[in-house]
Amino acid sequence: MVARDHDELISKAASLSKPALFWKRLGREHEVQLARHGFDAVKRQQALRYFTWRWSWRSLRGSRQMRFLLAHSSPSTLLRCLAEPARHSSHEWEGVPWSRRDRWLYVTAARLLWEYARKHDPLSVLSLPEPKLGDPLPVRWRGRLISQDLANAALETAAITRALDNVPPLSILEVGAGYGRTAYALLESFPEATYTVVDIEPALTISRWYLTRLFPSERIRFLNPGEAESLGARSADLVISISSLQEMTPGQVVRYLDLFDRVGEGGVVYLKQWRSWMNPEDGIAFDFRQMPIPPRWRLLFDEPAPVQANFQQAAWRVGW
Repeated sequence: MVARDHDELISKAASLSKPALFWKRLGREHEVQLARHGFDAVKRQQALRYFTWRWSWRSLRGSRQMRFLLAHSSPSTLLRCLAEPARHSSHEWEGVPWSRRDRWLYVTAARLLWEYARKHDPLSVLSLPEPKLGDPLPVRWRGRLISQDLANAALETAAITRALDNVPPLSILEVGAGYGRTAYALLESFPEATYTVVDIEPALTISRWYLTRLFPSERIRFLNPGEAESLGARSADLVISISSLQEMTPGQVVRYLDLFDRVGEGGVVYLKQWRSWMNPEDGIAFDFRQMPIPPRWRLLFDEPAPVQANFQQAAWRVGW
């Protein structure tokens, strides 16, 4: 019996450790960027392939995010965001080869996002400084440096707090943390919590580089997917996956949901993924509604994500 359990653990670890073709390609691209620019520019390079969204004039008409922001912004807010002076020089946007008007549009959209998030920020995440580590884009508003990453993290933290029913978590597990934008907000918001990041390379090394320069190393642990199978039952009060499951194979999604079920028993699982997405490299169609959620999970909410209108967010209580 022990040998069979050990063999099953090894099999699961191997299946989680093998990234889909989509992430193999993306990982190679990020390795090239790291070799060219180093870690000091992750917010201008890798972050733009994680969850930092680019707005351009070419794609503006089809942007559901922009339509959401405009629909939820008052005329006076829009006017202030447009009128406030911004930094558009090539020197300040070094390494980001966008046109001047695309830079202007990005700044305006980030300000609108920030204003929307300010109204939905129960833990005051937006009072945190945007770390200059990683060379963030030069977006200023209300006399300070801001970012769409911190604004999105504030919205996600608000949803997570609702799911937790305002009970602070002591142990958090995140699968696919990018460079660590959400981890930064949660570690600051819950100072007693420890954090475990599960990811593949080079993202795992990037988040380790970023987060260990902002927080004591004893608060954070970094695991590759194979190592995650060794996590103990009931070892996380909060389990998070943001825009990562849809890029996996169906078998890996099942494995991770099983992992969440075991590790997060008695706690909360929060998922924010594309509502539906076609992975062209692997030929896999993802549907949020078709995920095989374990039957013992109790749904807390399931709703369209704010701003990213093509995303769905949901939370469950595991086993209670």
